[in-house]
Amino acid sequence: MNSTNGKRTMSRSQAIADLRRELLKFVDQEHSLCLVAAQRGIFCNGFGRWSTAELERRLPCRTPAEGEPKRADVVRRANHWLSGLQDVHAGRLPCDVLQDHRSLCAGWEEFFESELAIYYREMCGEDVRVVPDALLEPPGTASDSP
Repeated sequence: MNSTNGKRTMSRSQAIADLRRELLKFVDQEHSLCLVAAQRGIFCNGFGRWSTAELERRLPCRTPAEGEPKRADVVRRANHWLSGLQDVHAGRLPCDVLQDHRSLCAGWEEFFESELAIYYREMCGEDVRVVPDALLEPPGTASDSP
């Protein structure tokens, strides 16, 4: 990993792997990363990014309700759905699986490298520069082919 302006430069994949390792420390089978991020105000802020109405709209597991749904009920349903998707034992977070569902968010694909660097500093305690994987691939790899 190279160094630029005193910051270590790392690939997007490495930053995500390190973030995943740190974030997995906060979750379990009953508490999705999105719930924990909202409760603790860390990472992307999870469910806290959306109003109750927007969170309800984004959920693939909507249930008809009389009147406005209560935030606690919507968050509970969202957490239940995501807890079923994430696999803590296999090291998979909602960020790993949501890019296939695209309802609540686009998973890791939602974040620019600059955002990953901010989250890296927040979660890992180091100020780094995150670059696309292709910029750190050694010469002669598949991406150099025409």
